[in-house]
Amino acid sequence: MERERIGYAVVGLGLVGLLTGACGPRGASEPTPASAPPRSDAASEAPAADARGESGGEGTMAKAERTTPEDAIPERPPVILPSPVDAGTCPEKGSGDPALGIMTSPVKAVAGQRLRVVAATLEDERPLAMRIEVGDAPVDANMTHRPGVPAAVIGELVPEGADSLRVIVGRDGVGLGCATIRVSRSTSSTPRPVAGDVWPISRRWSPAEEALFSAWVRELFHAERGEELAYRALHEVTAQAERNLLHDALGWGEDADPKTATGLKLRPDCADAPYFFRAYFAWKRGLPFAFRKCSRGSPGKAPRCGAEISTSGAERGSGKQAGELGGVQHFFRKTLAWGVHTGNGRVAHGDSGSDLYATRLDRRSLRPGTVYADPYGHILVLAELVDPEGAKPGILYAVDGQPDGSITRKRFWEGNFLWNQDPDLGGSGFKSFRPVVKREVDGRQVQVQLTDQEIAKEPGYGDVSDEQAGIDGVAFYDRMESLITPGRRDPRVAQEEAITALYEAAKVRVTSVDNGVRHFTNGGGTIGMPDGFHIFETTGAWESFSTPARDLRLLVAIDVVNGFADKIRRQPEVFGVSPGPDQEARMQAVIDRIETAKAAQLEDPRYRFSYTRSDGQPQELGLGELLARAEALEVAYNPNDCPELRWGAKPGSAEAASCKRKAPADQRAKMDRYRVWFHERRRPARGAMEP
Repeated sequence: MERERIGYAVVGLGLVGLLTGACGPRGASEPTPASAPPRSDAASEAPAADARGESGGEGTMAKAERTTPEDAIPERPPVILPSPVDAGTCPEKGSGDPALGIMTSPVKAVAGQRLRVVAATLEDERPLAMRIEVGDAPVDANMTHRPGVPAAVIGELVPEGADSLRVIVGRDGVGLGCATIRVSRSTSSTPRPVAGDVWPISRRWSPAEEALFSAWVRELFHAERGEELAYRALHEVTAQAERNLLHDALGWGEDADPKTATGLKLRPDCADAPYFFRAYFAWKRGLPFAFRKCSRGSPGKAPRCGAEISTSGAERGSGKQAGELGGVQHFFRKTLAWGVHTGNGRVAHGDSGSDLYATRLDRRSLRPGTVYADPYGHILVLAELVDPEGAKPGILYAVDGQPDGSITRKRFWEGNFLWNQDPDLGGSGFKSFRPVVKREVDGRQVQVQLTDQEIAKEPGYGDVSDEQAGIDGVAFYDRMESLITPGRRDPRVAQEEAITALYEAAKVRVTSVDNGVRHFTNGGGTIGMPDGFHIFETTGAWESFSTPARDLRLLVAIDVVNGFADKIRRQPEVFGVSPGPDQEARMQAVIDRIETAKAAQLEDPRYRFSYTRSDGQPQELGLGELLARAEALEVAYNPNDCPELRWGAKPGSAEAASCKRKAPADQRAKMDRYRVWFHERRRPARGAMEP
């Protein structure tokens, strides 16, 4: 099937909350939802429905024939959290977990002030235990456990009257690591003076630091299942002490409001965001950091990069802040923000002259802080892998920056994580930052990034892999589902999740189309239409009011719903249909049941929505009607068309009678030529002027 060849697979993976923007004019073509006021308290997004209605009564799926015992999913056992006793005792030298990281925030513990102790490891997903002692006596501390990748535990207390604390971390009564924390009576609030480097280097990257980095990213964007996070800028997130495990870790007021004398202003777009996260953590932890300036690539050629630019060799400058803070502000706002773009993420697989390396596809690699570079110029950063709960599937969350500097969290699914491993588009997929080390070169210390070969040999790393380069779309999305939700899945819940995602996509598109209508209501004139791939990557009124990227994702969501039976045929055992001579018949019985349930749900009043016609009257549509209009939606992204046409109203119908505006003939001709991109669900490569 052509859609599968180009990288789209008809599968569903935690689809609700499916919106993503592109990275600035390099692919936005639609307004960002994060221009609204920040929501530091997570707003509720529509939950993936289960077999009950929103009010707890019987929903559509419950009214349909129930799942048979064969494809029923057994309840997963709850995670049992450890107690401080389970931390055991300090391991002897040379034993324990060398990949266990322990850090404190603030960096210097002060008597009478809140202290957080964070421990994390990538070696095992089971929960960690922590015990904090004064002498040999344990002290009370609030513990937050985060099993998974990484496994982490956060202890919080206010040290009083002690010169030092002892931290023991372990599992099942066996100690994995220890640390001694010195407690001061006071600390300086004055930033360090400007030195030779942007910040001093006191540590080296290791699996332990990678685990702490991942734990920090996860906590920064953690929220309960089904909640939505959106902020106007990264500094709104780092300013929250409860989220930011390194909040004011240096004691200089560095995470205060940027309007103050010390607070940093952090507003990355999608390409900048992973670099800002990595650099912020490296700065607070005293770790080396380097990046490269890269080309954007060209048709048939992947981007290439120049030499490393490190905190030792970067151009000096200063912001309004005093001392080191001013230099760090300049590094973020000018050196880094002006130095990287989406081409940095699409360097070819196997090219060690790059900031990122392609990883294996496994749960360890799908950890917070891992970068996803899509083939068309968008970048996301993984934030949290949430385990399944009962019949509910697992969820892989990511965050991305937008052109206006806002940061949003969203789920993994085909419409957010586009897949096309055509080497002419560059090397896309999941990637990790190369560890940066200090080496002596020509008699001086410099910071360099490890090559693929060096990473493969580095203890605790070794996850460099080119396997993603050879995976097609169907195999990729199926593989991802098995990692996010290991074991069997309930086909009812999985299909209903896909239908709910389609409903959410339709609701959000209502707002986008209405924005275009307001342009004309407020006196705006005909909007010029770009040529070729520029319909996805431009600026101005077309970027603000057209919806090619959003419509492409809507069409993918329609495919997911329409093709769910194919998904079961590909993976019958995943959906509870065990092998055997009558497997085909039993599989067909499951498909028949979900098809019956789908027909009922597509007509469920809960999944109806409405848009405003040209005459100002509401027009209600159901999901069944939307699926029937898929062909018309392939040419419905032009804001110069009336809303009736943009929602696929049939010419001559009562719905279409109120249409008063159509795109110019030359634009309609271009849309007819470009239609194949939408019909094949194929976003064009940069530089493609015709299909």
